[in-house]
Amino acid sequence: MKIAFIEPKPPFNAYYFLNKLPLLGNLYMARILEKAGHEVRAFKETLTDAYNKENDRLHPFIREADFVGITSVTQTVGRAYTIADAVKRQFPAKRVIMGGSHPSACPEEVLEHADQVVIGEGEPVIRDVVENVRNERIIYGSHPDMDTLPILDLDVMEGCRKKDGSFNIPFAPLMASRGCPHNCIFCSVTQMFGRTVRVRDSALVMDELRQRSREGFRKAFFYDDNFAANPEKTKELLERMIREDIPIDWASQFTIHVANDPELLHMLKRARCFSLFIGIESINPQTLKDFHKSQTVDLIERSLERIHNAGLKVHGMFMLGGDTDNEETIERTIRFAKEAGCDTAQFSVLFPIPGTQLYDNMREENRILFDQWDYYDGSHVVIEPRMIDPVRLQIGVLKAYKKFFNTSLLRWFASRLGVGMWYMKNRTFMKRLKAVSPDSAPYA
Repeated sequence: MKIAFIEPKPPFNAYYFLNKLPLLGNLYMARILEKAGHEVRAFKETLTDAYNKENDRLHPFIREADFVGITSVTQTVGRAYTIADAVKRQFPAKRVIMGGSHPSACPEEVLEHADQVVIGEGEPVIRDVVENVRNERIIYGSHPDMDTLPILDLDVMEGCRKKDGSFNIPFAPLMASRGCPHNCIFCSVTQMFGRTVRVRDSALVMDELRQRSREGFRKAFFYDDNFAANPEKTKELLERMIREDIPIDWASQFTIHVANDPELLHMLKRARCFSLFIGIESINPQTLKDFHKSQTVDLIERSLERIHNAGLKVHGMFMLGGDTDNEETIERTIRFAKEAGCDTAQFSVLFPIPGTQLYDNMREENRILFDQWDYYDGSHVVIEPRMIDPVRLQIGVLKAYKKFFNTSLLRWFASRLGVGMWYMKNRTFMKRLKAVSPDSAPYA
């Protein structure tokens, strides 16, 4: 059987780092089905388009496929529906199934475009779905044993190789665990993967790291929601990485609490970790409480100092627009990010992902300004803030990039280019935002 998996492209790439990093679920399911004897191709649309809307043309492999699986988050679900509708219009007999965080939260909406939807993790059920053992319209996945997941075959992705044979993705995609013990109100991780952290055997992670090294990768990104959530298991993996010293530098996501363990920081550095992506979220104490973050501003400051003293870089991730945030909060956040020494930073607008507590709260309080899913990417104001005009919040978040990334000519130029592209692509959005904003703030 021929199977196509599709990861739709976003309408606007708000996070340059993720531009070519594929979602792992599609690749794991593709490998499971390959090992079962099926012919599988995966499409990440920032590498290869699955569908050309202008000429209503699907990729040739998708036209031949018996089964089409589409995985999406909220930001990309509009494009997912466009592709699914095109498949069903041109080939009514083809089976289309959808999964991912947004379909898991909104299955009835998804079934207006697809034959079936998988809620949760799809790896344990994908073979039964494809081989028609499971044919109910809503299928509940389950949490897989991490040690049963196969080593990824990156060549299953269309467009993953350049003409010279090297990979067309800058970082090798890796995973050592799934799940997060925390429950931030804006995060969909626990909805999908649960609050129990499931750790993959370190020997299997090393097998995959060696494979990626043989393929020529020299940088990697671990997709773990919280790489050091289980310090004992993390140190076991790091010991292996230090001992073998595979020539791949890597980064991953951590909470600020990683700095409480000096030994762990030292091991991360020796194991070739070069940057910690840390959800700082806010330097407003009340906002941290509202977000259910188990950290204080003092802890954040001390922790960042310890991380830098260990020789590690920090990518600080901030969320602006909480109920007690105002324009001064934005300015203080920018100053903090620079003075605390964040090497890079990401400034997102607080936005409600369906299935999260934040979404339920905003829906109940009638504070959702736009239901157009394309805007749910963290770079658009889609909810009504309490302490700041929506337009001023939007402008403030975009200015944060320009003010933070002004330490070199290259950063200065890149930040202004990125913000300029955002304004160019979002003229209609800004007019709509202006129409629902009580303030008459200019937005040009």
